[in-house]
Amino acid sequence: MPPNPPAASIQMAGSPLPYDLAGGIEEKTSAFLSSADVVCPFDRRSLRLCVTNLSYADSLTVYIFLEDECLISQYYTNELTRLYNKFHNDHVGFVGYFPSPTTGPEEISTFADKFKLVFPLFTDHDKTWTRKFEITITPEVSILDHRTDRTIYKGRIDDSYVRVGKRKLHPQSHDLEDMIKAWQLNQTPDSLVQTEAIGCFITFTE
Repeated sequence: MPPNPPAASIQMAGSPLPYDLAGGIEEKTSAFLSSADVVCPFDRRSLRLCVTNLSYADSLTVYIFLEDECLISQYYTNELTRLYNKFHNDHVGFVGYFPSPTTGPEEISTFADKFKLVFPLFTDHDKTWTRKFEITITPEVSILDHRTDRTIYKGRIDDSYVRVGKRKLHPQSHDLEDMIKAWQLNQTPDSLVQTEAIGCFITFTE
């Protein structure tokens, strides 16, 4: 299993910041990270290193697994952006992974531009992070609580989709948002909460 992402620095592709806060942002050249493996949608010609005085131990990271050609992944981009804008200044980080081997930096860049995503996006072709969180569907999310160093949630973003091809007009259960709020109130559950994600299956090959 890969280590937890380092605090206040990006050392390599696949090791994102636990949170992205405006505590001072430097511009780094694309050579700072492997441009073949990572796309940072903030700036196409440079990657940003976020510097913050906040404690890494008092943070939460939302790992989001996406597929650029999956219609359900596309559908949830607005909700993900809303949640990012609402929580990213409150010790809550967002990072997206694309496990499909056909989704490279160019496709991710196009996806980020088209759907106006503003949190870091990475490839995960070797499925390192996908396997770490036992992700099988896109879109699917996993929440890592850095206070306790454990995963507290895995599953859907909300209950908009009953099944593939059938979507509610208005979701009734905002699972991801509710879990973030519970963490902020120190009301996280004692055991992992799981819901069924609806979307596109991830193909695993040994």
